[in-house]
Amino acid sequence: MDQPQRPTQTAISIEVDIGAPTYIIYLRYEVLYDAKPFEDAVVYLYDNGVYKIISPGENHYGVYVIKGEISGERWEITFLSIPHPDWGGNVARHDLTFNRTSKVFGQQAYLQVDPDIPKQHGRFHVTSNNVIDPRPLTWDNIPHPKLDQR
Repeated sequence: MDQPQRPTQTAISIEVDIGAPTYIIYLRYEVLYDAKPFEDAVVYLYDNGVYKIISPGENHYGVYVIKGEISGERWEITFLSIPHPDWGGNVARHDLTFNRTSKVFGQQAYLQVDPDIPKQHGRFHVTSNNVIDPRPLTWDNIPHPKLDQR
């Protein structure tokens, strides 16, 4: 089915508030997605469900929902990006599962332009987020902790 054509116009935007900082999740991918072959990523979480993700090739915002507690043994997060050039001007959904004991996460990504993304996994580390305003953050000005490989 053909997508409706958007009329040519100046982009219309909405304002989204960023909540209070909660956690930072450092990800080290051991299985990569060919279209986004970035081994490391950092996700800044905020208490109102807003996130910012930064990697060598990504820098965008979205919203998330947690099933379980980040302080627990196992939990899941679904991330839904807002439309961004990182995803061809569209959205992306990422479902991640976390195991605190093994420090391993699994990920399944869903994109309209690529419905067959293979599962990914890797290692992770969680720390407190004290960044009130994430707007100036880039891959070049954030810390990159070393995550142990298996």
